[in-house]
Amino acid sequence: MADEKFVSLPLMSIAEAAKYLGVGRRIVYQLIEWGQVRAVRANGTAMIEKTSLDEYRASGKLN
Repeated sequence: MADEKFVSLPLMSIAEAAKYLGVGRRIVYQLIEWGQVRAVRANGTAMIEKTSLDEYRASGKLN
């Protein structure tokens, strides 16, 4: 059971995450691809963990 990964709520859509970070949707997709933010698929839609976005913003990499 140690290998299980849990999703933290709340989740945001790509558009919501882009607005939250102040970037375009393409950047959000790149951040997911590069492993900078955590995302899950729900009914075929990518959803990003808000805590992951907060951690990324706090890292200072967004400047």
